[in-house]
Amino acid sequence: MPAQTAETGRTRRQPRSDDAPIGHVSLRDKAYEALKTKIITCELRPGEAITVANLAEHVGLGRTPVIQAVDRLVTDGLVEVMPRKGIVVAPISLNEIFDIIEVRILNECQAARWAADKVTKADLAALQANLDAMRAASEARDIDRLIHLDREFHRLISAAAGNPVLAEFLGNLHDRAVRFWFVSMRAPDHNARVCNQHATLIDAFRSHDPDAAEAAMRAHIVDFQHNLTSQIMRNRRADSIRSG
Repeated sequence: MPAQTAETGRTRRQPRSDDAPIGHVSLRDKAYEALKTKIITCELRPGEAITVANLAEHVGLGRTPVIQAVDRLVTDGLVEVMPRKGIVVAPISLNEIFDIIEVRILNECQAARWAADKVTKADLAALQANLDAMRAASEARDIDRLIHLDREFHRLISAAAGNPVLAEFLGNLHDRAVRFWFVSMRAPDHNARVCNQHATLIDAFRSHDPDAAEAAMRAHIVDFQHNLTSQIMRNRRADSIRSG
């Protein structure tokens, strides 16, 4: 029965089990972040069929927050709910990669141009600090750290561009592309190239040169596409050999 307050006799809603006290993360948010990380890092493999019970066991939480997390992951495009299969981790599609790359080139190149015009000394200092940390992570082969820093570098550029709508759009696009970044970063020679490409971008921003910034961003994204597709095709050939 719902509780009533002694003072007014009004019905007071009892907190649900997946609600969180103020200042704490709810169980549904914990489930979402945990499952999203497992999908991004390919611990839950693309195309893998999974059940709510399996997912609850993976994250050590109950079925209700997991079901709520799955709804958000469907919206993110990271899982699909399919007839007779249940919940399936979304496969990595080359078509989706090309679509995302096209949208990134259109929008991030413009963000780079605006950032070159508007970048401040504080922006440049933050970008340089990020690059220094990224070089250290690259030498340590810390993939998780590299991905975090790479996303932060692009976030800093979006912020420097001075258009909050574009920054929000690119943030959502990067969320969708994180799993692709994880695959790409596994290539042993790619991380050093990314650091050098980021350095070229910083040089263009420091010179307040929009044309150079756009060209550097375009080259950076195209190289990411080439590296990612090479990695995927290499993995597919390896899977074919193992299954044959």
